[in-house]
Amino acid sequence: MTAHLAPEDGDVVVRQQRLDETFVYVLHTAPGVDQYVLRSREEAIAQAVTFAKRESVRAWLTDDAHELALLEDFRDVESV
Repeated sequence: MTAHLAPEDGDVVVRQQRLDETFVYVLHTAPGVDQYVLRSREEAIAQAVTFAKRESVRAWLTDDAHELALLEDFRDVESV
């Protein structure tokens, strides 16, 4: 079985976005609409990881080029 390399429904995504001359970090739950805007990358990642842990999902980071990076995976793993 191969791992999914993209957010699934319910995963938390942080998107880096240029706003004027600075970057902002937008959080949302896949595949939903934007929910939070933060000005600090560190704060956005911390929030995403906290939300993902609470919901037992994954946290992702993406940028303007749509490159994805998995931050943490809190899904329950089933034994075979």
